[in-house]
Amino acid sequence: MKKALLILLIFLSYMNLSAQTSDSIKFPVLKLDIQLFDLPYQLDAAKTVGNGSVNFGSFMKGYANPSMSQSLALTSSLYSAAHSGIDQLFEGSKFSKKKRRDFLHAATLFLSDFILIYAPGGDGWLHEEYHRAVMSRFHINSFNDMNTFPIGSELISVNSVKDEDLIRLKRDNPYDFIRMHVAGIEGEYLLVDNLQRNNFFYRQNTSHEFLYLLATINSAYYVTICSQASQVNQLTDEMNSKETNIQDRDFTGLDFSAWAYDLFHPAEPYENRGIHPSGIGIDRYIKTTDLDDKALKYLRNQGRLQWLNLISPMIFFRKAIIINENLRYNFAVRNILTPFGNDISLNVFLQRNQHNYVFAYHHARNYNKSFPAIQAELFEHPVYIKNSKFLISPKIITGLQPKDQSFTTSRSEFLGLASCRIDWIPKSIIKPYFEVIAKTNGWIAGNAYLNSNLSLKFGITAWFYKKSLLTD
Repeated sequence: MKKALLILLIFLSYMNLSAQTSDSIKFPVLKLDIQLFDLPYQLDAAKTVGNGSVNFGSFMKGYANPSMSQSLALTSSLYSAAHSGIDQLFEGSKFSKKKRRDFLHAATLFLSDFILIYAPGGDGWLHEEYHRAVMSRFHINSFNDMNTFPIGSELISVNSVKDEDLIRLKRDNPYDFIRMHVAGIEGEYLLVDNLQRNNFFYRQNTSHEFLYLLATINSAYYVTICSQASQVNQLTDEMNSKETNIQDRDFTGLDFSAWAYDLFHPAEPYENRGIHPSGIGIDRYIKTTDLDDKALKYLRNQGRLQWLNLISPMIFFRKAIIINENLRYNFAVRNILTPFGNDISLNVFLQRNQHNYVFAYHHARNYNKSFPAIQAELFEHPVYIKNSKFLISPKIITGLQPKDQSFTTSRSEFLGLASCRIDWIPKSIIKPYFEVIAKTNGWIAGNAYLNSNLSLKFGITAWFYKKSLLTD
């Protein structure tokens, strides 16, 4: 722990150093991100689709099973492009009446977000891909029903999952199994975080607020209804009656009913769920009647705590809190469900003399105890080597989490993460980047690995300025 604190002090000291002036880097009105490689995750994805083998063909097919960071980059880029385009369309419109223009602007944003919920690459697609990323880590293939454009559907499934694979995952990796249930809204909250960061640090003023509200309220409501018998049991019966074929079944049913059940039964064999009402396969879905009083009470409380995610000025159209011309900040509270319980964090974005910082305090908690952690980031700090510009983004997390991700233990273990992303900034629109991430055992939002891991990522971004999009 002392070594971790020393590293943090060195990091914070470095953040106070000034490179050459950063105002020579223009802020993009739109930034698109395509993450081309994420290793070693993509080797697991290749094995998932290639019957356990890795070759060129299976590696390419593995792109159908993107990593958490790959799907997040894609979805963030999609919404950034859509919202930025709509904003500029109405900014350059010739409506004489401002109220009419503002109404049409808002209506167009809302309609686009509603459609994108059901489209590949949208918020709903991202939710399901985060579930799938956990499965792909353990070579379990699946299909994201969002790829069929299910506009208006009440329930969307990740299907084509074998019972045998779920039995194996629960037996061999019970806490990854539990994390799989709640990974979906983890992705949605990280989408909000990613868009808020770009809006704040690039001063984009892009109209993401409808999406923030839609994603946050929908996620909080979903957790809340999973403890309500009138909702859960009826929906579960409807799904069971329709899905007589194993291939048609969702991997878990209602996410948070299953999560609460497995939090309290991590060692229970998956096959103990019993036989599906059709008589074929395992009865995967959990009703409120399957939850004892402790589990149901815990789930209700977690549903209430989800509304903490609304605590942020950025959700309510306040893109920055300005202290003076050289200092601006904003903040957001996140409450993300985990394999051991939940993690509530206070995240602060700070821009001082165009140097960008992110600080966060994490209050993780299982059933019996709380576990603190701190996070510090330097976001896109400019460094110049001869005539080349680079943006350096180091990040560290240090603290404690429950030992072995256990829901009931009072013992803790060290949590640590160190990463650095380097973006090369040539004069062209396309800008490549490289990132290295090293972590200890433990849960980190957006990282598919609960065990210690070293990951390497490579991608490209496209930076557009106002003249590159729509004519004024």
